[in-house]
Amino acid sequence: MVHPQVMSRRVTAQLGLAALGLAVVLVIALTTDWSRTSEATAPESTAPATSAAPTAKARPTKAQRQAARRSAAVQKLLDGHGCWMGQAPDGVAPTHAVVTLPGSEPALVAADVGFGIWLEGDPGVLHGFCP
Repeated sequence: MVHPQVMSRRVTAQLGLAALGLAVVLVIALTTDWSRTSEATAPESTAPATSAAPTAKARPTKAQRQAARRSAAVQKLLDGHGCWMGQAPDGVAPTHAVVTLPGSEPALVAADVGFGIWLEGDPGVLHGFCP
């Protein structure tokens, strides 16, 4: 027969080992990045996933939407009035300009306004000249 004190030491040792093993498993579980590991070990498939949710696109900010709207307005004005950027076409004199003045939307204005922005540093953005 086993002495009760010896039995108590064995049980204590077994419980200690079990607690140590549980602690190791817990530490590994808490420090492992399971999302990366599961992707790396997942089998590759060439078939499209039917149950996968579509990825959400980031919604543009208000400033980005305004910039896109202004850019489209500038392009529409440039295309609609035969405007150019850079060197003027041969035999054509600028009489209008597409500009964006501070606090305003892009607009077709007299060429003098465009020259003021370009040559004199007046506030605004010169987008192009028009005949």
